[in-house]
Amino acid sequence: MIRSARLLIAVTLAACSASGSPQPGSGLTPADLLDRGVDMFGVVADIPHRQYLGETPGSGGGGTTVFRWAAEHTLLDRGTSDVVIAVQDLQHAGLPVLDQGSRLDFVGGLYEDVRYRLAGTLNRISISAHYDVRMTVDWQLYDRDAASIVFTGSSDGFARGQNLGLTGMQPNAMLSAFQSCLGNLIGQGEFTAAIAGE
Repeated sequence: MIRSARLLIAVTLAACSASGSPQPGSGLTPADLLDRGVDMFGVVADIPHRQYLGETPGSGGGGTTVFRWAAEHTLLDRGTSDVVIAVQDLQHAGLPVLDQGSRLDFVGGLYEDVRYRLAGTLNRISISAHYDVRMTVDWQLYDRDAASIVFTGSSDGFARGQNLGLTGMQPNAMLSAFQSCLGNLIGQGEFTAAIAGE
């Protein structure tokens, strides 16, 4: 599954680049990562099981919809009125999230000849209003030549959309929030310096 997740990552980067949305800071786009020798290894989720993610007004004025995180979907999810979000749902939305239990060991890669590998840990998702999504990703940049982590940092993202994309609908607020996180990472001077070898 890691290999297919990396293919999804490449598609995500391409889609983000094609969106034409301006990036802060240095003006890099996600596709520029590959041009600069960076392989997007993937993202793992580190959110406590059953954590409250937020709520949105119900459709037609019918109360509120509560969202909670689950390490993975189980049969018990069918017995709750809450909407349970798991790794599979983020993958359906287009996020490059690796399967539950995957490790960020930087072994292998979609692009074997690149110098750098970027990985992240998704540790916060917040959903409010009508699909306002905020998330935080902690990043690590691994330098194959130095055989060490050369950058660690964090970035936040925000997006508002018509849906969360949990069943594969595109575009969606979840993927746009992740792309916002990536764009904010690319705009950090320390990250740009790290991939420039400074």
